Amino acid sequence: MYTAVMEYHFKKESFVDACETWNNEVIKLAKEQPGFVRMQFMIRDGEYALAIGTWEKQEDAQNFMKTGIFKDLLEKFADILVETPTPAIWDTIYYAEAE
Repeated sequence: MYTAVMEYHFKKESFVDACETWNNEVIKLAKEQPGFVRMQFMIRDGEYALAIGTWEKQEDAQNFMKTGIFKDLLEKFADILVETPTPAIWDTIYYAEAE
């Protein structure tokens, strides 16, 4: 599996709207993409968010990025981000799930 991570730092007054926008824009599109495994969006302190997308292969994640979703999202977030989001790529080597 292949996991892509993006950290966001939003202005506090825009945090709830930013989270809702992310949910409405990203989750639906991701679920329609080949190789999609899961998408998670975690929050803390009312201004930070961590998006975690897991895909069967790196190619699947790259194809998702080619949809332009994050370019569009960053344009919408331009005035509510404290800093530019930080991406990171992770390879899953161990994974467990409740049966």
